[in-house]
Amino acid sequence: KVGYPSQSLTYRTLFVVYRMYRGFFVLLPALFSNVIKELVLGDKIKLTDNKQYEKPNMLQKMLLSMHTSWGKAMRETVVAKYFDGVNQQNAEQIASCFADQARIRDVCNLSGNSKLVRAVDPSDLSMRCMEFLAAHPDTVVDYYYNPTCGGGDSRWVYAHWFETGTWKGKSCGLEPEGSPLDVEGQTRFLVNDDLQITDLVVTRTFSDWEKKLYEVRNS
Repeated sequence: KVGYPSQSLTYRTLFVVYRMYRGFFVLLPALFSNVIKELVLGDKIKLTDNKQYEKPNMLQKMLLSMHTSWGKAMRETVVAKYFDGVNQQNAEQIASCFADQARIRDVCNLSGNSKLVRAVDPSDLSMRCMEFLAAHPDTVVDYYYNPTCGGGDSRWVYAHWFETGTWKGKSCGLEPEGSPLDVEGQTRFLVNDDLQITDLVVTRTFSDWEKKLYEVRNS
């Protein structure tokens, strides 16, 4: 006998279709969110995969300008990438984190001038890092307080870090003395919307190698 399906079968079919569509729309935001995270924070998971600077895409620029949590996470990633470059002893990665012209204020500099602000370019910064690493080839940087972007519309990222190692390498003409490296500092990094560091304010202690180098150069 040909005819319309029973009423109960129609209801069951509609119920199954409803459940399928409801499941799809429940999963859609999560799937979309994962896609966004991959586009925005793809290099946060594997920092060393991207050693050269890459300009942020349109979506990243929008999230940065809106000061979203994802935008702040991107700024934090730049700072984490810099510290990772130090641990990897990779000059190219270190330089890629900075704008063409950056300013650094070393509050506790050895000259005693806490207001001194120096303009530096990425190659200068990476070269100085590599000189330090040549003197302390087993340097390891870690955090007391991970890189964290300030609230509201702040573009400043704060980090409380420390370094351990040994002065066992020759650098800048100074022979190694074997003294332990045990320094720490708190640094503020201004990360612009192009995801490059433009300003640093550093409060830190100094290694024996840095103190000796300052004495030699200023004697």
